[in-house]
Amino acid sequence: MASSPQVQIRRACDATEQSWSSPQRGAVNWWELFGGDVTPTSDLTLGIAEIPPHSPIPTRGHTHDAVEVYVIMAGRGSVYVDGIFYPVNDGDAVWIPEHAEHFVRNDGDQAVRLLYIFARDKFSDVHYCFPGEDA
Repeated sequence: MASSPQVQIRRACDATEQSWSSPQRGAVNWWELFGGDVTPTSDLTLGIAEIPPHSPIPTRGHTHDAVEVYVIMAGRGSVYVDGIFYPVNDGDAVWIPEHAEHFVRNDGDQAVRLLYIFARDKFSDVHYCFPGEDA
């Protein structure tokens, strides 16, 4: 008889902070909460990301081979997807198709804080491409 999955509870303060900060990628900090790289879970990767106020705007976005959803938890910004800026505020959700070039711009004086969600077992299963960076 197969064992049932166990409930998992993670706190952002216990997750490892990761970040990008460059003119090409902009500035973002994130904490992976669920995903096969950090928890005994599958089918979903979820974390929290923050774009600091007054952070550099990337010269280009990034793409990846997975659909992504953002749920804006705090702040005011714009999500750039394939050449169009979409204004977002806390409570908004954004569905981003796979291979769409995208990034989040902070348009306010507080951090934009969001949930990111991938329908992948692990964050390491999401293959990123940065078109603005030299190959």
